[in-house]
Amino acid sequence: MNPAAEVEDLKWGAVHSLLFIAFSIGTAVEAYIYSLSYIATYWVAMPRALLGLLAIWPPLWLLLGGAVSGPLADAVGRKKTLFITLAIYAVGATGLIFSFTYTTILIFIGMLLFAAGGEYNTILTATHELFPRKYRSRALFLELNFTNIGGSIAAILALLAISSIFAQRAVLGITLLISLFVMYVIRLRLPESVMWLESKGRFNSANKELKKYYGAFPEHDNLEKPLKLPSLYFRIAVGGIIGWAYTAGFSLIVLTLGPYFFPALTDWLIFIFGIVAFLAGFLGIVADKFSRKRFLLVSAILVVVFAYLFIPTLKIWITNTFIFWFLFIGVSVFINIYFLAEDTLKSEMWATKRRGLYSAIVRVISLGGSIPVIFLAVNLPIVSYMWLGIGIFSAGLVASVAWYIWGIETSKGRSVRIWD
Repeated sequence: MNPAAEVEDLKWGAVHSLLFIAFSIGTAVEAYIYSLSYIATYWVAMPRALLGLLAIWPPLWLLLGGAVSGPLADAVGRKKTLFITLAIYAVGATGLIFSFTYTTILIFIGMLLFAAGGEYNTILTATHELFPRKYRSRALFLELNFTNIGGSIAAILALLAISSIFAQRAVLGITLLISLFVMYVIRLRLPESVMWLESKGRFNSANKELKKYYGAFPEHDNLEKPLKLPSLYFRIAVGGIIGWAYTAGFSLIVLTLGPYFFPALTDWLIFIFGIVAFLAGFLGIVADKFSRKRFLLVSAILVVVFAYLFIPTLKIWITNTFIFWFLFIGVSVFINIYFLAEDTLKSEMWATKRRGLYSAIVRVISLGGSIPVIFLAVNLPIVSYMWLGIGIFSAGLVASVAWYIWGIETSKGRSVRIWD
């Protein structure tokens, strides 16, 4: 009997509560930094042409961070990688506070985003391996849901300090440094992934980790029935497309809609989306009871349908604030539900030994594919802009249908060891 199987059969315990807190703070910080990049659009004066550069800055550096951290986490471990990204965070946050030019803002936000991309990818990878399979979906759904709080906190702090750009930058930077200190203290008490240790042949270390953090357990037969697994290339294609649909679509509908068309609403759009999406995300409490395939498909359909409502009502909501916010709140709910499903799926369907790498690859596809979309959208009229968003979400729907037909069920207490 191997230790990883025993970990999967555990009940939710104290170590899992600590892991959940640590990873939830981590995802919140990632979203805080991502939103910070768009809030920074008016920290210094810049021509409209450069808005496109700042708009693509977040996905570019998140992409690079994930691309480095994925194979790094497979090589040195999940826990060590989380400490490396934490150190980069600290340097970036300190530098941001004292940034007074467009160049230095770009440099230090880039550094923060690089760390965030690495951190996020590692959290996705580790959660599937560290939580009991009975609660795995619930844990990741609720952890990911804290990304919404991170964006809202950044927006609130920006709104509170709106009269002084330096005060705004200082408050945002200091808040981040405080969060990093809390994260450091908690991470000293976290276990390494037993599954990862076993994949490296370090069985003595796996047993020690098990006894240190979890105690001793009776042995169980935890074997899954053999399954015909989808091909690696099919999984990469589906993971990349569903991720791209969310990243590019979310960026257009929530993040760049403000800087491109409604500058005065930028902070408010991020804030409202975060609060609404966070409340909707508590659906994750019952995530282990849902079919992942069905959950992904239904949420993709609802996103496309609700996003389309922006088109026939354009002449109304462009001047009617109430109608605009009604539509925006509705699409925010469904975008977040789709996000929880796609991010969970695209990080769980890999073998343990390469989970970091392949999770990073599909994130590189999704983030890299969003860069030209965001950059080119700056010159589109608003009707074409909205149609572009609908088209992108429709691509995610097609990939969701493909997974529903040819994929396998990964929820309902199923072990991620099936991919090994």
